[in-house]
Amino acid sequence: MRGRYALVRFGLLLLLATSASSCAYYNTFYLARKYYDRATNGAPYVPEKPDGTQGANFSKSIEYSKKLIASYPKSKWVDDAYLLWARSLIGKDDPIQTVNMLKDFPTRYPKSSLKDEALFYMGVGARRARKYTDALAALDDFLKAAPKHELAPYALLERAAVLLTLERPGEAATSAGRVLERFPRSKLADRALRMRAEALLAQGEADRARADYRTLGSRAQSDEERFGFLLKEAECLEAARRYDEERALLQAAAGHEQEPEQPQTVGGAVNPTSASNERWGRLMLRIGAADLLAGRTDRALETFQRVIDLFPHTPLAAEGQYRVAYTYETAKDDFDRARTEYGKVQAQSSTTQYAAQAQLRLASLDRLAQYRKAGADSTAKKAEAGFLTAEQYLFQLDKPDRAIEQYRAIARDLPGTEYAAKAMNAEAWVLRNKYSMKEASDSLLWAVVRNYPKTEAQLNARDYLERYGHNVPSDMIQPPDLPAPALRDTVALTPPPQQVDSIGVRHRSASMDSLLRQGMIRAGDAPMQSSTPAPAPVAPIPASRESLAVPPSSSTPPDSAGKRP
Repeated sequence: MRGRYALVRFGLLLLLATSASSCAYYNTFYLARKYYDRATNGAPYVPEKPDGTQGANFSKSIEYSKKLIASYPKSKWVDDAYLLWARSLIGKDDPIQTVNMLKDFPTRYPKSSLKDEALFYMGVGARRARKYTDALAALDDFLKAAPKHELAPYALLERAAVLLTLERPGEAATSAGRVLERFPRSKLADRALRMRAEALLAQGEADRARADYRTLGSRAQSDEERFGFLLKEAECLEAARRYDEERALLQAAAGHEQEPEQPQTVGGAVNPTSASNERWGRLMLRIGAADLLAGRTDRALETFQRVIDLFPHTPLAAEGQYRVAYTYETAKDDFDRARTEYGKVQAQSSTTQYAAQAQLRLASLDRLAQYRKAGADSTAKKAEAGFLTAEQYLFQLDKPDRAIEQYRAIARDLPGTEYAAKAMNAEAWVLRNKYSMKEASDSLLWAVVRNYPKTEAQLNARDYLERYGHNVPSDMIQPPDLPAPALRDTVALTPPPQQVDSIGVRHRSASMDSLLRQGMIRAGDAPMQSSTPAPAPVAPIPASRESLAVPPSSSTPPDSAGKRP
């Protein structure tokens, strides 16, 4: 009997010990998960780049996850802890380590039921680490393996973000739209709608994008949020070049805001403005931008000046002054007046990004002015000034017709020089890539091949023609005797601020084919990377193709008598 009681007692003690051990590792995982949920506010992960305020909680989660793995390696929670550790690294802004940890998750835990989740978080980590191809592959594999998983709508949004980054907006819009179709009651619906609107706008489907932004505006929880979606609607109309409609939309909205009174300066301080006053000022700036794009330049300048007068020495005045300068530079081609106006931005508000941007653009225009002034000193200086001006028109102001005028002026004023040949190559690029005038473009390249032997420009023209499918006879090519001195690179003309309301329609430049540089690189060489981002919003004055007055041409090279074989 005594032996039976001893056996029962031993069993109870063993059960208690096992339960205590189980409770210990469960409690460790519970703490790890507690700190993680605290850092993400209960969400699966932080959707965008973490701001660092929750770093301590993510660190605690990692600490307890590591403790469980080290102390209880045979626990049934060990794979959960490992995955939580990897997820916390995303919150710590260390996504590369997340990817490295999760690559071998199936091998490390072959029987784990969390393999699909590990695949999803590997995709999230890869996107944060800018490994977009890997991210897309992981997210696609996850959606294929677990299409009804609770993380599926998140995966579709992550996938849309990757596709937008890869400049595949049509696919991004489809991926975001699938969230709305498959998970209409998801708390991610508004995020998906916003993502789809952004992708549709990038795709050029302005009307569909505007409809989504209008829906978002109707769901807005605050005046400022509603105002932001209204501006996005205006951007859609702007992208569709429906400037009068855009102006009407903005003017109607301005009618619901309070116009500020004429400022009274007391003791060096200006009368304070309300939130409604601020919105009115921002609307006026956008109305001015719409007028500028519609060709109503003087009206746009009046509107910008009105904002400057009503909001002196404020960020709005700095933006208005910047836009005044930008109007003189882009619409009026008055670079000297633009320099004067850019110089006034600092006095309105020295702490805004507009002040910094104005100083950079002013420096670029100052250098351009110096080259123009010194242009007569030498052939090289004259060519440099011409190329600087042409590249400004092409890449900064989105005026390819004016760029062509500059290239033709170089060829006309410096005939027989390598600068003329490079200008002809540049004009050929513009004709092909901006106006789809392939025959005219090829004719110019053949002229360079025929008339400019022993130059780098001839080799470049040959390479471009062969890239376009033509056969250039080898006996037409004469390499330079000695390496020709390359033209100095152009200044990096600074685009308008990227993170502000649009001044006009966004245009994307071709970084690989910077026209001045194409005279210095071969078509088969690695492309040179521009040190400046693609221009942000600009305000072009569209030119018709007929204004280019390009003569008829053929893609076959003429002989020396001007006849074609």
